[in-house]
Formats: sequence, structure tokens, C-alpha cells
Amino acid sequence: MTITKDKKKEIVKDISENIAKQEGVFFINFKGIKGDDSRKLRSELRKVDARVMVARKTLAKIAFEKEGVDFDPLSLEGEVGFVFSFGDAIRTAKVLQKFAKEELVSFLGGVHGEKFLTAEDAQMLAKLPSREELLAKLLGTVAAPMGGLLHVLQGNTKGLITVLAKAKN
Repeated sequence: MTITKDKKKEIVKDISENIAKQEGVFFINFKGIKGDDSRKLRSELRKVDARVMVARKTLAKIAFEKEGVDFDPLSLEGEVGFVFSFGDAIRTAKVLQKFAKEELVSFLGGVHGEKFLTAEDAQMLAKLPSREELLAKLLGTVAAPMGGLLHVLQGNTKGLITVLAKAKN
């Protein structure tokens, strides 16, 4: 199917806008994914403020160059989908990892901040705890000594009450 020049310009503009707004971009190979699975993937990505876009690698290369990102999508193998994460990139990676476990897609790499990611790096990013999990662990670590101190201080008071109660009898 041929694409008109105007349509190509529109695709490059759309990719460029997504690159400018993203927190991370993941490159996936979606070869062989069925329609229902594709809709399910798009739906799950929308829930984590992410968007998947399929475009020709040559058009994506033009968009990356236009945004000043030194990356050549032509180096990627297979049918490439670009997943733009506008929120937490780790949550997006976790959604993609879930679909990768079902062998519907596979990681090809990505860009997170200024760092380029290999497929292995992207999978490792998916295994990291989410921001909320890390904050909960930090809060638990900070609160543990205070809880221990409170328990020790209450122990002395409970001991005194026990001794006084036995002395009364």
C-alpha cells in the first residue's frame, strides 16, 4: 500500500509530537499479533498513559532526527511498534513485559530519558518495583525504628503495671 506524501508528513509530525512529550519510548516486535491481542495491548497501555504507534522505520528515523534524538530505527529487526510512555515508563514496561511473557510481543530496545536501552535493559526496567512500591518500602524503613522505640518504651510501662497489679493482690 502506497502512502501519499502528505500522509507521510502527518505520520512524521505525529511521531515527533509523541517523542517530544514522552517519558520513555520502547521498541517492540509485534509480528504475528492477532487483532484481539492488539486491541487488548492498546487498551492496557492506555490505562498506564502510554500509546503504541506503528509506522515505517524510515519515517520514524526522520522524526527522531527532527527531535534531536540520535537513534536509527532502521537498525531494529522485524515489524517495529513504538510505545510512547507519557507517564511512568516502568509501568509501561511492566505492561509490555506481561505481553512478552505471553509471547505476543518482544522487546527490541528503547529510550528512557537520555539513555538508550537494549532489549535486556528494557526487560530489566520492567522488573523494577513501581514508584509506589518503592515509596511504601521507604516509608516502612523509616517507620520501623520509631515503631521499635515505641514498643520498647511501652514495655517498661506494661512491666510496671504488671508489677503494681501483682503487688496489689
